[in-house]
Amino acid sequence: MIPSLIFFALALGCLGWAGMLLARRWTELRLLDPLTIKEEQQRSKREDMIRKRFERMRDERSKPLRRFARALKRQTESIYDEASRRLRSIEGAYSSTKTPFSSLTPTTHERIKTQLTEARALMRDLKWADAEKRFLDVLALDPHHVEAYKGLGQIYLKQKFYPQAQETFSFILKMKRADDATYAALADIEEAAGRMHEAEIYRLNAVELGAKQAHRHAELAQHYIDAGDMVKAWPVAKRAIELEPNSAKYVELALDIATRSGDATESRFYYQKFRLLSDDRSRFQYWREKVEALEQAPRPASLSEPIVASEAKEVVSAPAKKRRTKKVG
Repeated sequence: MIPSLIFFALALGCLGWAGMLLARRWTELRLLDPLTIKEEQQRSKREDMIRKRFERMRDERSKPLRRFARALKRQTESIYDEASRRLRSIEGAYSSTKTPFSSLTPTTHERIKTQLTEARALMRDLKWADAEKRFLDVLALDPHHVEAYKGLGQIYLKQKFYPQAQETFSFILKMKRADDATYAALADIEEAAGRMHEAEIYRLNAVELGAKQAHRHAELAQHYIDAGDMVKAWPVAKRAIELEPNSAKYVELALDIATRSGDATESRFYYQKFRLLSDDRSRFQYWREKVEALEQAPRPASLSEPIVASEAKEVVSAPAKKRRTKKVG
């Protein structure tokens, strides 16, 4: 038992001595770098190589994703810039108008213009009710729109609704916006009622406002023909021909006046002129017979220039009181 105790004591002494040495060298051991060991250095290199390899593999796999992310970023920025530009544009438009988005809706002027165009097209197609509705829609937007009143008056006149037409055109007179067409329409109404004197006044007003329009002179000439006054009709018809020398209609009007007046010379002259301007053979035959009948008359009448000139002066210089517009009715 004594040897065991001795051995145990020696072992304990060795352990103590080892502990004392460890305590003395602990600072140096703690600072010892394991990388100085060759095996440790090789192991570290292998781990570093493996780590870099995995990083390269990860980069290769993530490249498409990164490209997609960059493209998405660029597209997002482009969309954002475009949206921002549009927003600034809308804000500018908003600040320049009294109400937002007013430029995106048709203005009252554009709506009126559209309604008038549609109404006139409907009138050409003889769709009176639809045309009347369009003109009334215009007046709902602008109660003083003259063209709408003129259109309504023409619709009533074409349908021979004379009281409505007279009321409409008379209202234009009260507005002091009448033109030659307004006076011509009022003359049509008076002629339909058999009031030839009032119709003559309106015809003269129409000629005065439309002095350069041949058809206004022709209408006045026809009025005098219907009234049986060829002397007044003659200079007015010639004035229409002067304004439109190549109009077969106006030449035939003068031919009609000449034959009614019994003037064979003027009848032959305008008959020859009518033949050059028209190709209606039935009308040629009609007027040829009338002219030949006049030429065979024993004492043909004459529409001489002095008489024509004096009558023309009388028509043109009609008294102002006579030309003044009268309310019809």
